[in-house]
Amino acid sequence: MDISQVSSHLREHHYCHQRDFRRLVTVGPGEEQSFRAYWANLVRDEAFQTYTHRERRILRYRLLPSRQLQIDRNAAFKSPVTYAVTYRQGVNHLSYCEDGFVEHPLMQKLLATDLAVIGPHLTEQTYTIDIHQFRVRADAQSSSPTTSGIHQDGLDWVFMHFIGQSNTVPVVSEVFADEAEDSRVFKLPMEQFLETIVINDRRLYHRAGDVRPQVDSAPAWRDVLLVSLRSVPAESQAQPA
Repeated sequence: MDISQVSSHLREHHYCHQRDFRRLVTVGPGEEQSFRAYWANLVRDEAFQTYTHRERRILRYRLLPSRQLQIDRNAAFKSPVTYAVTYRQGVNHLSYCEDGFVEHPLMQKLLATDLAVIGPHLTEQTYTIDIHQFRVRADAQSSSPTTSGIHQDGLDWVFMHFIGQSNTVPVVSEVFADEAEDSRVFKLPMEQFLETIVINDRRLYHRAGDVRPQVDSAPAWRDVLLVSLRSVPAESQAQPA
């Protein structure tokens, strides 16, 4: 599929899986390796430490009605929804992405591609764009959940870009029509760099399996990049300082 075909598929099905999404982005020589390297310096997500071992950083933008992007350096993140797992609710004071990651050519090309895909589905209002680097770790003693079961995140659109994994039993990604197990419409482990699932989070639900090591003698981890868009209510559309 090209960008217009992915966008059309989303209009009809509300989700799309693209194994070769990197073909739409054009990854230059050495860009994959230098991009992946930024996942080695993430920070433990303390709000979820009783539920899973997850490391993360956040990068934020505002997309204005003019389609101009404004970077937002506020790393205080509050999810629009409450999850049915044990975690510290409220504002989560995250670590911001490293400057080199923000400016990385592949990050900029990936964001531009995501916006080209989703552009026809956006209305003329302001959107918050939250970009999360995630690494979920596990060892022989325990597995680590990737998500909080079948859920929505209170967003408009979510791009789930696979980055890499090590010593990990395949982690299955699933998409559901509603919260029931028997409503599943998609099931597949993502395994290729920049393999992508896009979801209309207002219409569908999703889940990913736990991270578990294939070999107990070595740690396991799985890296993803989430790019989410959420429309901002009119009363909250003042530009950030």
